[in-house]
Amino acid sequence: MASASPNVKTQNFPYDVIDGEELYPLHSAAVVERIADQIPDAIKPSVTIDYDQIPASYFEKVKAELGLRSVDPEEALQHERKLLTTLDQEGSFFILKKRRDLFEN
Repeated sequence: MASASPNVKTQNFPYDVIDGEELYPLHSAAVVERIADQIPDAIKPSVTIDYDQIPASYFEKVKAELGLRSVDPEEALQHERKLLTTLDQEGSFFILKKRRDLFEN
């Protein structure tokens, strides 16, 4: 069991291990913290929040409160292309291109 909030245990909390370090999704932690904040301090040590039992509607509510929205893959691709075009126009890639030419020749 992982602990996402002081004195409140969780189970089934999602996390990834990258380079030996546990990384927790911020949105997921915010949901658990919102629930934990509603639990009286006196009983927190005896409470376990089962992440899998949290309704999807509660996640949507917290996402809305935090101003989070899903990323549209097509919109993200357009922004990425615009950034790369701008960097190329500003000459930001010149140094990288020059170094690559030195190593290839």
